[in-house]
Amino acid sequence: MKKNVQVIDGAINSIFEIYEVDVELFDILFPNGDDIAFASDFPYLEDTDFYKRFYSKMLDKKKVNGIHGTLHLEDIAKESFPNRKETDTGNF
Repeated sequence: MKKNVQVIDGAINSIFEIYEVDVELFDILFPNGDDIAFASDFPYLEDTDFYKRFYSKMLDKKKVNGIHGTLHLEDIAKESFPNRKETDTGNF
């Protein structure tokens, strides 16, 4: 099974890419039903092949059927997601 993850990189010209990842990779970033992750929470992954594998399959957003998680590369909104779940923002 595969999961789709949108990447928010914080750049003004960001295109908010979506990547298809294996469940194994997804579960590392999004444990316990989380759907929000921040790269800074996983510094130990930088010295592994995790991100090489993660970024190996970018998807065409027009063809994506669902987004299962959002990975923020910057900590700009980190305080808005203390429980790492979109539903905790009150926007649902």
